[in-house]
Amino acid sequence: MVASASTGKSVRILIVEDDALVAITEVLAESGFEVAGIASSGPEALSLAAEARPTLALVDIRLAGPIDGIELACLLRDHSGVPAIFLSGLFDAATVQRAEAAHPLGVLAKPFVPSQVFRAIERALETIGV
Repeated sequence: MVASASTGKSVRILIVEDDALVAITEVLAESGFEVAGIASSGPEALSLAAEARPTLALVDIRLAGPIDGIELACLLRDHSGVPAIFLSGLFDAATVQRAEAAHPLGVLAKPFVPSQVFRAIERALETIGV
C-alpha cells in the first residue's frame, strides 16, 4: 500500500466506473494503492465514500442513473471532501466546460495506459498534500 510521507496513512482510492473495472483495479494494485471500493453508479459511490473514507476517487464522467460523474464529483468534494480524477472517452466542448466546473484534479482519456493512471494519481496527491 502506498502511504503518505507526511501522515503515514495509506492512500485509498474509490473507483466509480460502469465498465472496465478490472483494468483500473489491476493498475492500482500493481502500483501499491488500496482500492477503497468499486461503484458503478453515483448513489452507490456516495454510500461507499461515506463508509470507506477514500483519499481520492477515479470517476467516469458517463454513469448510468440519476447522477452523472460530473455531478458525483461535485457531491463527493462538497460533502465528503473527496477530490476526483475524471475518466472519460468523450470530450465534447459542453462536457469539458461542465467538467471544469467540478474542479477535478486530473482527467484520464480512455483507453489509458497504467503509467498515465499512476502519474495522474501522483499529481493529484501532490496537489492535496498527501
